[in-house]
Formats: sequence, structure tokens, C-alpha cells
Amino acid sequence: MTKRQHYRPIYTRTRWARWRQRAVWLLVLLILMGSIWGGLIWVRWRSMAATRGFNVRGVAVSQNDGYLDFAALQNDGLKFVYLHATQGASYTDDNFASNYQRVLGTSLGVGVVQTFSFSTSAEDQAAYFEKTVGDNVGNLPIAIQVQYYGDYTAKTVAVKQNQAKLRTLVNQLSQDYGRSCVVWSTPAVAQQLVTPVLKKTALWSDTGPNTSPSQTCHVYPLF
Repeated sequence: MTKRQHYRPIYTRTRWARWRQRAVWLLVLLILMGSIWGGLIWVRWRSMAATRGFNVRGVAVSQNDGYLDFAALQNDGLKFVYLHATQGASYTDDNFASNYQRVLGTSLGVGVVQTFSFSTSAEDQAAYFEKTVGDNVGNLPIAIQVQYYGDYTAKTVAVKQNQAKLRTLVNQLSQDYGRSCVVWSTPAVAQQLVTPVLKKTALWSDTGPNTSPSQTCHVYPLF
């Protein structure tokens, strides 16, 4: 006598397959959500770490930030404002003049920013800065922002040439205004272009600033 075999109905196997597929998708979704949440926590931790230990914080603003209420920034506990002024030897921030006049109505520390150009001589940059800014340099060190842009990268920039150009610009502005300069750059840029030739110049290291909750501009610790 042939032993009778027991088979599960086809619909039972199909139902189990559907549940197994749903469980897999649920697991993938949970892993994805966990990764996103973990990434957000890491970004938040890094932002807090960047300003931990600094009691003096402020903002660097440009025309891209639109109209800013500097009195409100002061009430939020910020202590200084850096205003983008010029770039290279031909560009002026559209809001520099108005921002400078309005920030003087507060007790915020004020500084100005010249964005370094790889394609313009140091002498031309200094002359343009002095012509545009005049005596409106505030009461903080003059900031020279050095960052890669356009086709200029760590691999394409003329290192020796721009090291010498940056050193000349810093020395000339320091001499003409009788005050120190600070170079604002990322650690990578600083290592390549700044610290090899400006060992005694203060460095403002941009390590990933966090954003003020009420403004689009960036909040920075004082260098």
C-alpha cells in the first residue's frame, strides 16, 4: 500500500511568500530609516562639536543672505559679524555698504572679508579692497577667505605662485591698515596654501559651520 503524502495547499505557500516579502521590505525600510536617523544625529553632533568650547560666536554674511536684522542677531547671543566686501579685484558684494552702516547701530564686533582670487595679483586685490572698503573695516582683523572655485582645485591651482600671492596680500593689508589679518579657509586649503607661508597669521578654520535657526547665514566660533 502506497503511503499517502501530505501537501500544503498552493495558496498557503503563496500567502507565506507574500508575508516573507513584506517582512523583507519592512526590514529594509527600518534599516534605511535607521541609517538616515543616524546620519542626522552624526551631522548634529559634528555641528555641535565644531563650536563646543567657544563662547564667542558670530556670523559671516553676504548678499546671498538678503536683509538681516543685526539687532535680532545680537539678541540671539551672537557677538560678531563678518561682512563679505570684495572678491579679487573686480567684484563688490551688493549689500556690503548697507550692511556695514546698519551693523554699526549694534554693539556687535564687525569685520570685513576679502575673497582671495587665484587669477589676480595681490597688488590689484589690495588696491581694489582699499578703494572699495576705505576705512570701513570694523574693529576685528581683516579676513581673507581662501577657497577653491571654478576650475581651481587642489590639483590644478598653482601652489607656489598662490602661496606667494596670498602672503603678499596679507602683508600689504596688514601694513596699510595697521591691523592683523586672519585667513579663513578649510583645513585642506590651509594645509596646501596657507600654513606653509603664513605661520604667524591667525587661521580661521572652516570645519563645517552650523546654521542659525532663524537665518540663512552661517554661525561660526570666533577664531
